[in-house]
Amino acid sequence: MRLIVGENTEINRVFNIDVDVRPDVKICQTFNYRQEKQSSAYDDSLLRFNNSQNVRLVSCLQSWKYFYEFRNELRKQLTFRRHIQIEAERNIRQILHKLNGESRKMVTLVGVHIRLGDIFISSRLKQNGFVIATPEYLSKSVNYFLSKYRNVLFVVTSQNMTWAKANMPRHVTNKVEYIDSPKWEVIIATLSLCDHTITTVGSFSWWIGWLTGGEVTYYKWPIRDGSILRKQFNYSDYFYPGWIGF
Repeated sequence: MRLIVGENTEINRVFNIDVDVRPDVKICQTFNYRQEKQSSAYDDSLLRFNNSQNVRLVSCLQSWKYFYEFRNELRKQLTFRRHIQIEAERNIRQILHKLNGESRKMVTLVGVHIRLGDIFISSRLKQNGFVIATPEYLSKSVNYFLSKYRNVLFVVTSQNMTWAKANMPRHVTNKVEYIDSPKWEVIIATLSLCDHTITTVGSFSWWIGWLTGGEVTYYKWPIRDGSILRKQFNYSDYFYPGWIGF
């Protein structure tokens, strides 16, 4: 089947996707509409359709099981456009320069994405069940990488840098570099150049971890039990196999 993506979509603006990119995708509104049962769980019935018909798949598809069999092909699709990659590589060089020009091979970079801003601000997100990763989780994740690798530097980004700086473990103060950019795609590209990842909550963290590869830690309780959103989650479908939960 042919995959159609709109020319003005974020995925086309950021990645070198090799699909049928069209300036006008209004025709997709006429296709048969198929939606998952849960936003963060695998729905095997979603993909059972007649391939002689046009299909519009929505909406979150937040399970690794949808693409695990084709993960290598997906990695080839999700390569950043050159200007984004150049900016990300410049960020990494600047970080290494602060380490007195330390060789990239001699440093273990661990990207840390801390989602906070919208959860702090939005009462609706809190009511629906979103929670923030705790300082204790950050400490466990940091200690995990420190115990396993040499010359570790944590590259941290967040929508709330004040909270991030106050809650990153004190014993790694001299092993942390904070980065910020108004361009979310540059943040993802920069952290994906690290060796490993500490995720918190949300799909932004999830994809940074997946694109980076290496070892990934995740917060095991991103949704409040008994909440509306908890009914949408199957954690075994959501968290990638091999990732480490704390």
